[in-house]
Amino acid sequence: ARCGPVPGVSPGAAEQAAAALLYDMKGCYSRLRALVPTLPRHRRVSKVELLQHVIDYIWDLQLALQCGSPHAAAAGDPPEAPCIPAADRILCR
Repeated sequence: ARCGPVPGVSPGAAEQAAAALLYDMKGCYSRLRALVPTLPRHRRVSKVELLQHVIDYIWDLQLALQCGSPHAAAAGDPPEAPCIPAADRILCR
């Protein structure tokens, strides 16, 4: 990363590009907040906490896809064992 001016790029253009990137990132975080159902709704969360919830939610979705959707077991059938023990899952809920 450079600390000084970039040759061939005006300072105004660099500031505009940085502002556009910041705006895009804020939009991305807002979208994530709307998409992840495990976020606490009663308080604000930090970006780090938001990303941890996103990771956990993706992990949960991956497990659901690997295990298949739960189905009604016939009478007398033993319950299915989970794909991954609960102790191995990392959740911040």
